[in-house]
Amino acid sequence: DAKMTAVVKAVEQFVKSADKRDLKQMDAIMHPNFRAIVNRLFGSEEVSIMDKSLYLDLLKQGKIGGDDRKVTIESIHLEGNNALVKAILEGEELIFHTFIQLVQETSGDWKLISDMPNIEKK
Repeated sequence: DAKMTAVVKAVEQFVKSADKRDLKQMDAIMHPNFRAIVNRLFGSEEVSIMDKSLYLDLLKQGKIGGDDRKVTIESIHLEGNNALVKAILEGEELIFHTFIQLVQETSGDWKLISDMPNIEKK
């Protein structure tokens, strides 16, 4: 199905853009209202919410990204112009079990609007 293929491609582009710290590609795949929601990272009690500009800035500074993660899509739920993807992103030191939400724009392009990972050390 073309929608499923496009959603998988968008998720893979998001992961690879972070891994390569490719700001141009990352900017292109993220919705302007993108949010990354990180709940209680490594034992913290905080829920950290990053908007698109902070996420791109952290990528640019080398504080996030820079790995070479294997992407495993566990499930995709499509509902009209919305998609919810459950994926496992496995890198050298960290494993991300994440929920990624995407929206399809009127152009037909899929954009990431939220990423809610649970991040564990290997």
